[in-house]
Amino acid sequence: MKPERAMSISHSPKFYPNPGSDSVVVFIHGFMGSPRQFDWLAQAVSQQNCSAATLLLPGHGGSASDFGAGTFNSWQNHVDSEIGRLAALYKNIWLAGHSMGGLLAINAAVRFEECVRGLFTIACPFKISGFSANTLKVRLNQIFGGKGNPLKTAYLSNSSVALSPGLLWHAQRPAAELKKLMSAARSNLGMIRVPFTAVYSTSDELTSIASLKILKAGLNTVDFKAVVLSESVHAFFPEHEKKIIELELLSLVAGIL
Repeated sequence: MKPERAMSISHSPKFYPNPGSDSVVVFIHGFMGSPRQFDWLAQAVSQQNCSAATLLLPGHGGSASDFGAGTFNSWQNHVDSEIGRLAALYKNIWLAGHSMGGLLAINAAVRFEECVRGLFTIACPFKISGFSANTLKVRLNQIFGGKGNPLKTAYLSNSSVALSPGLLWHAQRPAAELKKLMSAARSNLGMIRVPFTAVYSTSDELTSIASLKILKAGLNTVDFKAVVLSESVHAFFPEHEKKIIELELLSLVAGIL
């Protein structure tokens, strides 16, 4: 139990208040992800005239069995509840989601259209990549990468679910729930009416770049920007591409600030 308790603390959500601000960016992690993966972006936002909040989704931050109890409804209800709470404090809300977090953000934007001013997604999955040489390369780096290997470090630090022999078995139900979430978000695309920036990478081993085509086809918003990177993988971004992501997010938020 002690390791799981430490895991929960290290992946706890954070709030970056900016006194006097009427705006906040809400960061939503993905499948097995962590609020920690947004620390750099939340800090960048908080240096502007804007607050920031990172969320921890139900089933995350603990054991594999905890993760196995996660569902589409529990994830979405938590996101919606947190946005509702922040909407009582802030006039302007932007939603930023990585992977599955992008799907949750899309659904929430439809429900909270009166206060959500924009969407920012990274590797939002409407289609999953098939196995490829790049997938194998990333997996080998995750498993066999030496101490200090930046890709391996990023994947380990960005996962909030404790590794265990039963993780694959426990992940079956959440994986099925993720498919439901993909379908729901795709159905909601036509109701998005706010500026939307979507970041994808041609080297992503999990989210297919074909997701971008699906996203464009489903959106009716005229204020849409696609940012296509070439070196980032699903949960690791080289420094120069991290800077691109940061500047694109700040540009989106600056439309109101």
